[in-house]
Amino acid sequence: MIKIIGTGALLSTLICASACTRQLNAPAPAVASSDSSGIFVGGQCLRKVLQDRGAVTVVSTAVHPTPKEASTKVIEAHEKVKAAVKALNLPDFAPETEVYSVEEEREYKSDKWIKKGFRATMATRFETSDITRLGEIIATASSAGAERVGNLGTFVSPEKMKFEREACLETATQNAVAKAARLAAGGGVKVGELLQVTENMGYGRALGGPSSRGAMALPAAGLEDGADVPTPSVQAKAEDVSVEVTARFAVRF
Repeated sequence: MIKIIGTGALLSTLICASACTRQLNAPAPAVASSDSSGIFVGGQCLRKVLQDRGAVTVVSTAVHPTPKEASTKVIEAHEKVKAAVKALNLPDFAPETEVYSVEEEREYKSDKWIKKGFRATMATRFETSDITRLGEIIATASSAGAERVGNLGTFVSPEKMKFEREACLETATQNAVAKAARLAAGGGVKVGELLQVTENMGYGRALGGPSSRGAMALPAAGLEDGADVPTPSVQAKAEDVSVEVTARFAVRF
């Protein structure tokens, strides 16, 4: 048999040593790992972005007795318009064919439809980064024989929009941090580490979208040969680009 002497004092010392060691080595209070815990906030960024692209659609038409003749004539006329606009040497110039059609032209007269021939239509959209020169496209196309313009508009290019939105993400996240600090202060706690942040893809966008104007007829047919065509003025505007994130922070007591 083993006899233990002074066990009370010895056991008290051992228990205290063990407990004190656990207290000294214990980690700081941690937040539960559940996804439902923490501080949840949304961060926003709203900034003005100046439009850097403009476009206008120029239309040529021709009416002739047969579809072939109408097609031939409108192609000839429209190629002349395209060559004149191309000669302007616009920066970031991008032409795109939007419409080519041939339809029977009829007129309702004396209670009946009268066939007048076939109308061929061609339309080209001209885009450039020099918005101030959109008026030159209109004037030049008019002088070259185009009949009307439409879809005149200005907008932010995809490249610039991508850059501005990504820059706005940082601002939105900083906004979330500031809002989380205010919420925590109101609740008598402190903000811990950032646990999760997500971009709200359906939210980030340009508010209002491209600026556009309606179609208008060109005065080419009414001008004398050699007459100068007035150059309309076109200005860009700033668009509101908005980005939002959702963030979750740990709580420190």
